[in-house]
Amino acid sequence: MKSITVKELMVPLAEYVRVGKDDTLYQCFRAMEEDRERKGRSGHAHRDALVFDENGDFLGKVTMLDVLMALEPTYKRLMGESQDKASLTSDYVARLYRDYDLWTEPLDTLCEEGAGLKVSEIMQTCSKNEFMDEDDDVGKALHKFVMGVHQPVIVRKGEELTGVLRLGDVFEKVRELTLACAM
Repeated sequence: MKSITVKELMVPLAEYVRVGKDDTLYQCFRAMEEDRERKGRSGHAHRDALVFDENGDFLGKVTMLDVLMALEPTYKRLMGESQDKASLTSDYVARLYRDYDLWTEPLDTLCEEGAGLKVSEIMQTCSKNEFMDEDDDVGKALHKFVMGVHQPVIVRKGEELTGVLRLGDVFEKVRELTLACAM
């Protein structure tokens, strides 16, 4: 059986939502909404955006998690503390929620305040682990996703950015192949 490459499942760069580092969260969400309207029901809406500077150089990405963490800035302090992932028991998580007074403001208030945040304040720069070559096997991507890489993965051919690989698209391929298996 032929292996599936990252290129086969990635969203080409030209089709992905792009924003500038000085855009606001509101402008970022408008770009996502315009993308959704263009696609109608024919495509999967983007929930992340790629960030570029005024020269067109890639700077990073804004993901769903980045946005939610920006709306509740206490997470920056929490994430800065070194916590063992194994300690994330339900009691520990409940205590953090209570002790740090998380999400006490109404969501509409937080969103109103967050609308003016600059993308550069929210975005994450990508670590080496968040890039893949378009000729890499999808199994390598699955491993990255399962091991917790900050999604989506940025795809390159050499040093040139060519696309974005989303967990949802890889999962859909797994679902499709599984359903095609004769029982």
